[in-house]
Amino acid sequence: MTPRESNTGWRTVGRPAGNELPAPRPRTRFRKHRSVPIAVNIAPMIDVTFLLLIFFLVTTTFGRPEGILASKLPSDTGAPTVALPLAPIVVRLSPAGSDGCRIDIDNYSTVPEDFEQLAVCLMEIQKLPGFDSETPVVIKANDDVQWDHVVNAWNAAVRCEFTNVAFSDSGGSP
Repeated sequence: MTPRESNTGWRTVGRPAGNELPAPRPRTRFRKHRSVPIAVNIAPMIDVTFLLLIFFLVTTTFGRPEGILASKLPSDTGAPTVALPLAPIVVRLSPAGSDGCRIDIDNYSTVPEDFEQLAVCLMEIQKLPGFDSETPVVIKANDDVQWDHVVNAWNAAVRCEFTNVAFSDSGGSP
């Protein structure tokens, strides 16, 4: 048996020839670190917030505002502010079909089929004696008529340069 082997057959490496054990190594002591105050760095959070703000501003689609109809409403509930002549032009709108509209002009023989023809008829009426751009045009629509048709009738009257366009209820008759 060699001096480095024991009776058990295990080889002992690095042991000196006697039963002496090597001197223990000095233990490394952990240094106590100074306590550093914990601080939250908010600069990245602000950067991300502004990036999100810019993203939502760029990707947002804004709806078009509704059009404004210029109209003159009476300031009091009493007598009308504008004296109406005896013969205003009355345009009656009534529903026709699922989303159509029937257009009638009181005391006028031609029945317009659409709002372009309504503008032509109003121009012809404006040229008749006793009518001018100051003649009131009253648009009477049934409750079932879509608002787009009422606006189209108003646009036709304005296109013909009528300055006194008013709305009225249909009064129950078409």
